[in-house]
Amino acid sequence: MGGSFVYDQYDPVTEQYRQQKIETEQYFRQGSLDSLQQLLTSLTRGLINRGPLDFTSYIKDKTGYDIDILEDLRKRVAAIIAQNEISSQKEFNDIGAMLHHLHETSPNEEEVKKLKSLLADYSKQENESASKRKNDHSEVISDVEEGGVKKVTPGISTGPKPNHFEEQKAISPDGKRRLRVVQSSDGKQASTYVTIEFPTANGAVYGISSICPDVKAWWKDNFTIIIETKKEYTAYAQHREVRSFDDVISIEYVEG
Repeated sequence: MGGSFVYDQYDPVTEQYRQQKIETEQYFRQGSLDSLQQLLTSLTRGLINRGPLDFTSYIKDKTGYDIDILEDLRKRVAAIIAQNEISSQKEFNDIGAMLHHLHETSPNEEEVKKLKSLLADYSKQENESASKRKNDHSEVISDVEEGGVKKVTPGISTGPKPNHFEEQKAISPDGKRRLRVVQSSDGKQASTYVTIEFPTANGAVYGISSICPDVKAWWKDNFTIIIETKKEYTAYAQHREVRSFDDVISIEYVEG
C-alpha cells in the first residue's frame, strides 16, 4: 500500500506499483495474454488472506468482469482433502487461507471441521518432530526502554545456530512504535542494522555490513530517534526520515 513505509521521500511500494503498471501496459500492447494472467495471479495471491470478496466486488464494479482469485486455491485444497493429510508447510498455508475465507463468508460447517482436523494433525506431527530436534539454540534478546536496557531474556529458535545474533528493542514513549538494533552473522555475511516498526509496516533505516556492537539507538521523543555510530563506518543505508502515512519519524545521528 502506497505510503505505508517511505524513506526520505522515496516510497518503494508506490514505485513498485508504478513499474507493474508499466509492465502491464507493455504486455497489453504486445497481446501477451499468458504474461498478463501470470502477473494478475502474482498480484492477487497476497489478497487471499485480506478479504478476497471485497477485491472481487471491486474488480466487478470497475471493469464488469468476474474474477475468482480463489480458483487455484480451491483446486489445491481439494487435492489436499483427497489425500487426507497435509504434507508440507505450503499445503498448511493453503488450508489456513481457505479457512480464513470460509470464516469471512457463509461457512460450510463440515468443510470447516475437516480443514481444522487436517491442520491439527499436521501441527501435532510438526510438534513431535520439533521435540526430537537437537539443534535449538538460545539468542540474546534485550528489551530496551528509553534510557537503557530493561531486561535480557533468552529465546529459543529452531535451525542452525548463527555465529552471532544479538538484538535490542526500544519502545517509543507513547508505546506506539518500536525500534530494533540487530547484530547478525551466519559466518559468511554479517550486518548491524536499525529498524523502525510502525503498527502496520517496518523497515531498516540504517545498516552496516559488519558486526558493530557500538552502534546504539534510542528514542529522543515520540517522533525522533537517535542513532549512535562512528565516522569510519560505511553504511549501505542511512536515512534521515521515515514515514508511515501521516506518522513521521526523524532520524538524528551521533558520530563518535
